[in-house]
Amino acid sequence: MPKEKHILFLVPDGVGIKNYIYSNIIKELKENAKISIWSPLPIEAFADVKKIHNIDFQYKQIKLKPENIKTRLYREATTFARLIHNSKIQSNPSILTNWRPSKYSLKVKLLYKSAEILGSYLSKKYTKILHFEQKSRNNISSLTIDNYIKELEKLNPTSILITHQRVPGLMPICLAARKLNIKTFTAIFSWDNLPKAKLVVNSDYYIVWSEWMKAEMKTYYPEISENRVLLIGSPQFEFYLDKNRITPREEFAHIHGLDIHKKWICFSGDDQITSPFDNLFLDDIATSLESEKDDIQIIFRRCPVDFSTRYDSTLSKFNNLIVSIDPLWNNESNSGWVGYFPKYQDIDMQVNLAYHCSMVINLGSTMALDFSIYDKPCLYLNYNPAYSKVWSTEMIYSFQHFRSMNGLDAVGWLNDKDSIRNTVLKALNPKQEIAVDRKKWMEKLVLHPLDENSSKIAKALL
Repeated sequence: MPKEKHILFLVPDGVGIKNYIYSNIIKELKENAKISIWSPLPIEAFADVKKIHNIDFQYKQIKLKPENIKTRLYREATTFARLIHNSKIQSNPSILTNWRPSKYSLKVKLLYKSAEILGSYLSKKYTKILHFEQKSRNNISSLTIDNYIKELEKLNPTSILITHQRVPGLMPICLAARKLNIKTFTAIFSWDNLPKAKLVVNSDYYIVWSEWMKAEMKTYYPEISENRVLLIGSPQFEFYLDKNRITPREEFAHIHGLDIHKKWICFSGDDQITSPFDNLFLDDIATSLESEKDDIQIIFRRCPVDFSTRYDSTLSKFNNLIVSIDPLWNNESNSGWVGYFPKYQDIDMQVNLAYHCSMVINLGSTMALDFSIYDKPCLYLNYNPAYSKVWSTEMIYSFQHFRSMNGLDAVGWLNDKDSIRNTVLKALNPKQEIAVDRKKWMEKLVLHPLDENSSKIAKALL
């Protein structure tokens, strides 16, 4: 008699809830498998799951153990080595900007300095990188692994889906699962992660978004055999295909204080590290479009982990032009992305913004892909609103993942603040051809048809 299927989801942060747990994957699984969820987040983060999917699931809040000194040193060293290696094979020095050592204490500073020295040595030969990655895993506490073995034996899952690959604390669970012959699957978090040496979880299979990402796996991780890289897409874009999520324009306008007779433009904010001058960008856009306020409204959606006050003066100054609609996320945490999680209603909010707005403006965000589903253009900000020794838009757009746009008119460009008004007005005119290849770019980066990705992932897990 075949073993009953039992799928365990490891969800390290709120993005995994939004992109995977709220998606149709569980709906595709629930008739054929039991569902369990392990996460460092509290059970409240998953409060909507039972209602959404009409299921019962087992839940365990786990506390991920910090790495011991050797495990972390070798992992950080191999990360630095991979960044050097990747920058050389792609002739792209911007890859090295992803090395951001923490500076919290003298001990941590010394660890990162040691990692740089060791990583520079390891980068000279790829086999050395692989050897020290294995040394990092070999030094993980056997007690921690044994504890997870006991927990997994009690739970008895048939396969495990890790909703992204960037959290080192999940590695002991993968090692425990391997000892028990439980298959592990890891989803690659986003389109930009692989060149950045952010594959810190070693699993049996890796789920990638597209042929582009599959080719990147072969380039950056040639030791991973092709049959372990599963081209089955990402479910996060399926929400936009559900017409039941659309709120009528009149109702959406009434709820959020918008003028139904104006064209709405979305400005989607970035976190403070990615875009430290985002508030200046918003101010420039509002200043440029103030003369059009009888016809245009700007909807400001901040990054879910940025509830800083840096936008306040602009929002106050242009309160007759900008309407702020905050993300519907729990934000009672000081631990960044790890401690924040989305409410289910935020999916509908994001869908309606893309559906009702005429375009989106931001700094290099994947929101360009979301809006392209409704054939709406994205304008990328491409100038420096202030001087910085460590940040510039030239550096941002030299990142490796933007090479996916080569040969495509994927987005419009705001190359200086004086061009904002004219470029926005051109993008609002359906006769103007701005970002005409936006759908081609989306098809290059995410497996189509979009509505089959959850089903394909569920089949792989089963």
